[in-house]
Amino acid sequence: MKKESIRVILTLLLFITLIGYAGAYIITIDAPESVIKGSPLIVTGNTTFPESTYFDLVLYYSKYTAGEVARQKVIIDRNQIFRVPFDTKTLDKGQYKVEVHDVVSDNKDFANQQLGSSSILSKIIQIKDRSDEITITSPTNQSINQALLISGRMKNIGNGVLTIRVSGPDQFISGPVQVITTKEFTGNTGDFSTTVEVNSAGDYLVKISDKNGYIGEYSFTVTDTKTSPDNTSMQPVITGEPLATPVETKTNPPTQSEISDGTVTPVVTDAKAASPLSSVVVITAIGLISALISLNRRKH
Repeated sequence: MKKESIRVILTLLLFITLIGYAGAYIITIDAPESVIKGSPLIVTGNTTFPESTYFDLVLYYSKYTAGEVARQKVIIDRNQIFRVPFDTKTLDKGQYKVEVHDVVSDNKDFANQQLGSSSILSKIIQIKDRSDEITITSPTNQSINQALLISGRMKNIGNGVLTIRVSGPDQFISGPVQVITTKEFTGNTGDFSTTVEVNSAGDYLVKISDKNGYIGEYSFTVTDTKTSPDNTSMQPVITGEPLATPVETKTNPPTQSEISDGTVTPVVTDAKAASPLSSVVVITAIGLISALISLNRRKH
């Protein structure tokens, strides 16, 4: 009898265990195998947990040892599906893992081990960085008078097409704009250039992608260099002592006898300074007059 009782008890326990597993809650998550840095990492999933159940989705950097980099709270609605984005702009390229933690339903905590065996509670993701495929050759600091010049070159694109989107201050949005790249003479690098007209100074973010998807984001700063005209050059500038106003002096002309005796030397006075040519003429005239006077005296 004792053996039969033990068998019955064991059978009941096994049955209860099987019922428990059959009725266990399930959470399943999914994520892409790889994401380009700058693009959002979208984690989707579904569950059999009832509405208002909540749990954490934790993103770990798992190249060598797991280190938490982000955490998002998920609250289940009546549809029992969810979609959670993670920002990757500041993340390094490498291997990451996203995992379910801290499940709470009807004020009860559920460990991951308590969930149904068909649950998928973690996923491995590779974050890749393509931003170094493009080299920006236009200035990252530009004047608003020059609009916004975006030019550069991209590796291994040759003659291809890039898609450019620009966002900026005051909810500024431009694009998408299709830009054709031109293959260089050597290699397979493609050059590109386009101009986006902007109306205000500030920081602008340029997003570039190609047929393979997102490439990267590139920052530009536009400054307002418009200034009012400089009128200082129109004002007279006085340096040193002011020039005195010439004073005109008048004298009575010397008499012929005074000139003959040599007691008076004729002087030309004028309000304006005499030119060098005028001085030569005057000296020559004085010399001729003196010569005539000397000849006249000899005759007498």
